[in-house]
Amino acid sequence: METYLKNMKAEWVNLLERTDERIRLIAAEVGKNHARQLSQEFYTVVLTDSQAAEFLSNEQVERQLKAALARWIEEVLACQVGDVERLIEVQQTIAAVHARIGISVELVEMGFRVLKKLLYPVINSDDYAPAEKLQVYHFTINSIDLAMEVMSRAFSFTEHNASKEDENYRIFSLLENAEEEKERQIASLLAWEIDLVYRIVLDADLGNSLSLSQADFGLWFNHKGRHYFSGIAEAGHISRLIQDIDEVFRNTRETSKALSNRSLRTKFLIQLRKNVSQISTLLRELFEEVSRHEVGMDVLTRLLNRRFLPTIFKREIAQAKRASTFLSVLVIDVDKFKQINDTWGHHTGDEILRKVSAAFYDNVRSNDYVFRYGGDEFVIVLTEASEFDTTRIAERIRSRVEKTVIKSPDGQTIPLSLSIGAAMFSGHPDYERLIQAADEALYIAKKRGRNCVELWKPSS
Repeated sequence: METYLKNMKAEWVNLLERTDERIRLIAAEVGKNHARQLSQEFYTVVLTDSQAAEFLSNEQVERQLKAALARWIEEVLACQVGDVERLIEVQQTIAAVHARIGISVELVEMGFRVLKKLLYPVINSDDYAPAEKLQVYHFTINSIDLAMEVMSRAFSFTEHNASKEDENYRIFSLLENAEEEKERQIASLLAWEIDLVYRIVLDADLGNSLSLSQADFGLWFNHKGRHYFSGIAEAGHISRLIQDIDEVFRNTRETSKALSNRSLRTKFLIQLRKNVSQISTLLRELFEEVSRHEVGMDVLTRLLNRRFLPTIFKREIAQAKRASTFLSVLVIDVDKFKQINDTWGHHTGDEILRKVSAAFYDNVRSNDYVFRYGGDEFVIVLTEASEFDTTRIAERIRSRVEKTVIKSPDGQTIPLSLSIGAAMFSGHPDYERLIQAADEALYIAKKRGRNCVELWKPSS
């Protein structure tokens, strides 16, 4: 991505340097004089598309995006060499917003096609020489195309990473009950072994027996387990052990009277027990490894970490809009946490974070999400909670933490409290706006003296 952006910067600079200064000045003038008109016409056309209307029908979004597009047109058409690097960063920011909201790159490309179509009659209506109009049109189209290409590439890069996180969250969801899944699969593995041993003891024919890869455990591991544990070494070991067991199993089953020989039978059973035991041990290690690290759980607090915020917010915002239900967010700080760490040490600080996290879990509902956002900051996403419910839950958490008794290493009682900012979903599809609103409310709560809940209210 870095090399690509460097090349795009050189191409944009080259366009500016080889374009006559008067043409660039006219283009800048076109942007200044017609940006609002172009933006208005742009949204008039784009909103006829049902997919676009889904994202842009919110009055707040439409109002803000019209103004933002007008500024964008002015900036791109008035771009100077010294502006290129900043404008490339702007395109990346816009792409990130589009990815968060869920606007497809195809929809954005359709929008820019509309914009370029609208530009020609606008340029043609101004009082310039025909040759200049053509040059200005080519320059403006090339400038827009460069900006659009950067935006599309950044969008694809962001969307690819988001898709990976969506998949990671899916895996996390499947493994949330990791302990239960672990015991179920180990029981399935042992059931296969016991059935096989039982047949051997009874001198039964192994012809109807399933190989391990075709048994319930093997099917689970090959279709799900390997995917869940992709990239962890133990998963590869289990695959090889399954192959080894299957090879011995097939050879034994296909060799006439192989198990009638006591020595061969004993050797087979010992090897079977050894390999199954190894698989069982490795499987336990895999589940423990996943639980400790890459399932998105913060190791200290056992809360979700922030990597899954985009996935959850996109899904819950879509659900709230579709079903017309409430959605809200709490942004929470532990008051004077740095001072606590500096005074009593990080061990005490860690104990406080664990206690606070327990208070969150005890006072939210099973359909809510609790994240450690970073350090001593937390985010709670409340689904289907009205404004009254939101403030009630926030106040219940604040009160619970205030009553929590924490002793320092020397026996002193450490005063503990939270500042909480709350915000209600207002229809804007970008979840960052919701977090920002709650963060502003948190700032007000701290100014009020901390240990309180503040609900964000939009300025009139």
